[in-house]
Amino acid sequence: METYLNLFENVIREQTKHLGDEEAFAIAKKAGLGISKEGHIVSCAGNPQLVLLRLLRLFSKGGKIQSFEACAPLIDELLKSQAEEETTTETVG
Repeated sequence: METYLNLFENVIREQTKHLGDEEAFAIAKKAGLGISKEGHIVSCAGNPQLVLLRLLRLFSKGGKIQSFEACAPLIDELLKSQAEEETTTETVG
């Protein structure tokens, strides 16, 4: 979970450069994250993988290339977690 929280914080920090603090924080809250005024993640509502997907969808929604590029760590983490799940399923199954 710590990995996700750090990842979320870094991506939100990057998004504030393109969208501004207020909009980036509002999107993070909409995705299910509790965020302090300083930009620190204080809570995560539900499965962090689902929050990651919501963040990716919401931050890339505007179509701005800078916002999408800032989501690269989210995409990378999503692909890694899916690969790990597939490996675990193959091993168990």
